[in-house]
Amino acid sequence: MAIHGGQMVAKALQEERVTGVFSIGGGHIAHISDALIDSDVALYDTRHEQAAVMMAEATARLTREPGVALVTAGPGFTNALTGVANAALAGIPMVIISGVAPTNMVGKLDLQEMEQIEIVRPLVKWARRVENPERIPAAVHEAFARARSGAPGPVYLEIPADILGTSMDEKFIDWGRVTAPRPPAADPAAIAAAADLIAAAERPVLVAGSGVWFGHGEDNLKAFAEATGVPVFTTSLGKGCLPDDHPMCFGPSLPIRPGAGLVALASSDCVILCGTRVSLFFAHGRIFPATAKVICLNIDPGEADRNRPADVAVIGDCGLALGQLTAALAGRVDSDRVGKWRQALSGAAQQSVANFAGQRDSDAVPIQPARLMKELDAFMQPDDIMCIDGGDTSVWMNMVKRTMKPGRNLESGLFGCLGVGLPFAVAAKIARPERRVFLIVGDGALGFNFMEFHTAIRHALPIVVVVNNDQAWGMVRHSQQLRFGNERTPGTDLGYVPYHKMVEAMGGFGIEVKEPGKIREALEAAVASGKTACVNVLTDREVISKREIPLDAFGGGGGAY
Repeated sequence: MAIHGGQMVAKALQEERVTGVFSIGGGHIAHISDALIDSDVALYDTRHEQAAVMMAEATARLTREPGVALVTAGPGFTNALTGVANAALAGIPMVIISGVAPTNMVGKLDLQEMEQIEIVRPLVKWARRVENPERIPAAVHEAFARARSGAPGPVYLEIPADILGTSMDEKFIDWGRVTAPRPPAADPAAIAAAADLIAAAERPVLVAGSGVWFGHGEDNLKAFAEATGVPVFTTSLGKGCLPDDHPMCFGPSLPIRPGAGLVALASSDCVILCGTRVSLFFAHGRIFPATAKVICLNIDPGEADRNRPADVAVIGDCGLALGQLTAALAGRVDSDRVGKWRQALSGAAQQSVANFAGQRDSDAVPIQPARLMKELDAFMQPDDIMCIDGGDTSVWMNMVKRTMKPGRNLESGLFGCLGVGLPFAVAAKIARPERRVFLIVGDGALGFNFMEFHTAIRHALPIVVVVNNDQAWGMVRHSQQLRFGNERTPGTDLGYVPYHKMVEAMGGFGIEVKEPGKIREALEAAVASGKTACVNVLTDREVISKREIPLDAFGGGGGAY
């Protein structure tokens, strides 16, 4: 039986247990789109390729399996690049399949012809062009193996349009095979060296990042914390891997958040970085005391010496390494050993949160942003998924957000990419239809992928989008005010937009909120509508978080947005 290249792609995706791909149709990928009709792989059509890739990223974040985006050649490919870059910097496994000009048209200025693979190569772990139709399935399987193995990240596969349209007998096709790379355990000698440092420490801290989540290390993290008494902080997809209400968890590590993060990181004598990297969020390593010992648990050896070289590098899967480390410390430490250190951190956290109470509990009109975030956090249930998008909005939400279960928190990460919110929320509801999905988004960020409201409505996805509407590019405006004065804020005013009415016009539910006491009932109405919903909350544009000042300083004068 003869099948064409698009059918080969569809069959390979099925073998990889892919349930859905995100895409916008195009002539260069028409054979794949057509083949998916007869497959078990759903095709979710979006309004922009950037959003399609971001939806694939959110799927990977939630399922711990590579998300898949399918884009057409030329502008379809270039539209996708921002999403690819965001996933690359966040370390999210994805497979991007792109069409490209036919092989016999190269150099002839054909429609949408360009050298795509050389453009995308710096952004991905692996890139391949398939020019032999019999190799298509094997290349798809290799793409998934590459995305899954080692440090997570996106991969890129492009297939010329004529190759996708070529048919051949199945007996001549290289079908390849599905591979499941075994996660690497850490070197026992490195584990022993790390255990020695932890056993000798008086003020140890562990920061759990996305490596714990992708390494399925939640149980081992809990066992480590309870056996050793080491205070745990979380970041990125590590949030919820140890619940924020666990006695050994002190919440997110972000120093600008009310809590013990700043005190802990600046006072610790032993910092265990587990599946996270020394980045802006740790002041590029400057936040750690010069005398502190740093232990790096990471699957990527390149992270051991970034910004602040590790005293001990434990290279391997973080989930496995935590188990190894707990075993190595058995009988050497107990949870009471650093009890006074935890008490000191608890006191610092209580004082910091108390200092923030005035903003968080404010009844002011226009609505104080911290009050909006408090109301939203209080409304959410442990199983709900929270998506966060925007500059100021991300800062405010992360100052109050509690995460009780893993895989419930989605935000851009180090790329600081605006526009991820709606795509993340749409994909979250597709991947986890049994859970409520909320998005908190700034009005500026909302504009980037606003038409994905239409995608959500077309696919009947009841997500709740809460707009932190300060009628400005808030973080940029505040940064300019801090640097140049209150009157020197060019290009930052957006003005009033009735986003809720725009969503209503497309068939969704919309409601506007101007008073803090009305927030909860608006959220209840949005959920009860059973529709894609927009809760447009008018907030105070003049409030500058005290936490934005150090965040701006972290940017070295160039801004952290």
